[in-house]
Amino acid sequence: MIFTQDRHYTSTSIASRLSFFTSSRDYYSALAEVLPKTQKRILIVGWSFDDRIRLRRDRDTGPSGPELGDLLLSIARENPSMWIDLCIWKPPSLFAADQHITHKFRKEVHEAPNMDLHHLPAKSAFASRHEKFVILDDALAFIGGIDLTRERWDSPEHPAKSPARVNPEGEAYGPYHDTHAVMSGPAVGELLSLAQEEFSLDHSTDAEPPSLWPEGIPVDVENARIMISLTRSSPDADVPDLRQIRQVYLDMLREAREFIFIENQYFSSDEITDLLARRLREKEGPELIILMSRELPDLLGRMTMGVNASMHIAKLRENDRHGRLGFFNPVSPDDPATPVKVHSKLMITDSRFLTLGSGNINQRSFGFDNEVNILMDAQETDDPGCVAQLEARILAQHCGLSPEEWREMVRQHRGSRLSAFRERSRSWDGLQEPGELLPPGSVPEELLDYFDMKGAPRPEEALHTMTKDEPRGIIARTRKIWGLMLLTTVVLGAVFFISRTDVDIQQILGKVRELNETRPGLAALLTIVSFWLSMLVFVSITVPIVSFAALHGPWFGILYSTLGVFSGAAIFYALGLVLHTNPWFDRFRAVRHVKKQFEKIRPYGLWAVAISRMVPSGPFLVVNLVTGMLGFRPSQFLLGSLIGLMPGIIAFTVFGETIRKVFTDPGWMNILMFVLLLAAYFAIMTGIVSLVRKISGIKT
Repeated sequence: MIFTQDRHYTSTSIASRLSFFTSSRDYYSALAEVLPKTQKRILIVGWSFDDRIRLRRDRDTGPSGPELGDLLLSIARENPSMWIDLCIWKPPSLFAADQHITHKFRKEVHEAPNMDLHHLPAKSAFASRHEKFVILDDALAFIGGIDLTRERWDSPEHPAKSPARVNPEGEAYGPYHDTHAVMSGPAVGELLSLAQEEFSLDHSTDAEPPSLWPEGIPVDVENARIMISLTRSSPDADVPDLRQIRQVYLDMLREAREFIFIENQYFSSDEITDLLARRLREKEGPELIILMSRELPDLLGRMTMGVNASMHIAKLRENDRHGRLGFFNPVSPDDPATPVKVHSKLMITDSRFLTLGSGNINQRSFGFDNEVNILMDAQETDDPGCVAQLEARILAQHCGLSPEEWREMVRQHRGSRLSAFRERSRSWDGLQEPGELLPPGSVPEELLDYFDMKGAPRPEEALHTMTKDEPRGIIARTRKIWGLMLLTTVVLGAVFFISRTDVDIQQILGKVRELNETRPGLAALLTIVSFWLSMLVFVSITVPIVSFAALHGPWFGILYSTLGVFSGAAIFYALGLVLHTNPWFDRFRAVRHVKKQFEKIRPYGLWAVAISRMVPSGPFLVVNLVTGMLGFRPSQFLLGSLIGLMPGIIAFTVFGETIRKVFTDPGWMNILMFVLLLAAYFAIMTGIVSLVRKISGIKT
């Protein structure tokens, strides 16, 4: 198998030395050893961070040594010439991420002259920054699936209870399995360049990288060619996404000939499942072992992603015509009722190819979360057997055996790793092969895709507007303030002008109301047609809703706005249905932009339509046109529009009635009420949009 740049990886270089950790205990211990030896730079990139964790743990007495935050601060104080960067994902406030950075640590980092805490949202809506790596002195890099945060530490034995396995509050948590790697050499520089570009880091070191290799960690292989694979979603509709990790998985599985080993937190990719189902139907194909948690620790996870994984595994079992599939769950060997949480993101094929990092086997990691994996071919190292040795080590660990005992067991089963693994699961309490799983279709697909989406819409720079230390965020907030001031000035200026002229607003409104009473059909028709025409002129429908509410009053305003907005939306939706194959529309950038976003939230169904109304990604006309072009069902269009539009129609109608009062009775009380309502409107709508994005998964 040949890996190619851009398709499978972004950059490649040589790791002079490379080793693998099959437990977080070993990773944390190695990091604790080398951190104090660092002289020039410490870079920590993570999805989560807790400054209170302790890297060293005593098996009998529990955590020991300084807290991680205190350790970093002391290193910074003792080495004024070095720089420490912590680049941690900033999730929305309602997102359930393990963010536990204390106020004390934030304050001390802010006061430290050589430390920066970059608490950053992802660039694209829906996305998270899921990478997990540490770089020391441009000489050593740790990379894989383990964050420096709470409830990650565990030993390879995974006992049901352990004094060392407690969180910073002293509370015990369950067994935990993960994998990580450490490397030195030029490959570290490639990873550093990626981080510098991603996080705009400008602190550089001119010194020759020192030797920082942890003394207690044996080198697994030397001179290994390392390829760095990424997942990235661009906020610019004209910039293609990077889906290299997805492609690596697909091509490794497609080319595997003898054996596939997968351990992952999730298993919910339709593409992977379909591909493996085809491989299992082959008469002569590879054996496949999948190792996952028996259940996810939280209720929501079990109801969604856990159910999804079960359905995907059930589909594989249905296609396992030749008995080459094994699906297993690790449990605590001293208490089989205690599941081991599998957080690892590792795949090995044919004892030769390996991918390891932060990317899960789900649509999020394959589509739009920021992910980074390392990729290697054992034939491109000084030891072609290095991946086979890791494979034996980790399979032996899951079986409670030494690598030598495992190899002997495989020999007894004529080379079949699956047969050996299955036999061990029947005789040892630390490994289980579950029975009946949920069949495909047990849970509505749209519900599952709600939590594991194929992609993300990209409201332009939506995430940056919430970032206080980003210039674009400052500009966006400044524009909002100036927009509010400008609108207030225009309305007050109009009130002043009208009050000094002979224009009789009451008379104009009286004529409109008279038309409503005497010829309601004509009034409704004129208003609805005006809505249709306004959709050709205005990007948003806010202006016509407010205007007609001021003219017709609140009740007729709501009625006419509802009829006008929905009928106009239906016209352009129907036009999209009829002309969905016509390439002429794709000439327009707005259509391409909205279409690309809609393609990725398409599994949402009616919720995709609702979200597009609440978080508009383009002109109202274009959004409805694309909804039809992409083939959303009429029921999805109608219900989604109802959910997404009615709150805004009601709110804007009330606002329009307030404007009418300002023009008809321009007293200071009404003017003050208008200003207050205008300010409240901006605040409430910003909150509603933020809430909707958070609930629906749009990370802004």
